[in-house]
Amino acid sequence: MYNFYMAVTATQLRKELFQTLDSVVAGKTVEVSYKGSLLQIASLANASKLSRAVKRDILMVDPQSIVESEIQDEPEAGRRKGDKRL
Repeated sequence: MYNFYMAVTATQLRKELFQTLDSVVAGKTVEVSYKGSLLQIASLANASKLSRAVKRDILMVDPQSIVESEIQDEPEAGRRKGDKRL
C-alpha cells in the first residue's frame, strides 16, 4: 500500500477536521504546518511496528569482531556455570 501525503495549515485542519481525519483513516499521512513546525498525523493501524523502530548505535565493539568470534563451549543444559551439584 502506498502512503500518500497531504499538506495543510493548522487553519485548514481546523476548518476540515473530520474530512482530514477520514483521509488519515483511508491511509494518507497529513502534514500540518503550525507555528513554523511541521507535524504529521498518520494512522498507526497502517504502519508496521518495524517502521516505527529507531536506529541506535549501541554496540561497544566493531560488528565484524562479533561475526569473527568463536563460540565457546556452553555449560550442560540445566546447570549454571560454576554449579558443582551433580
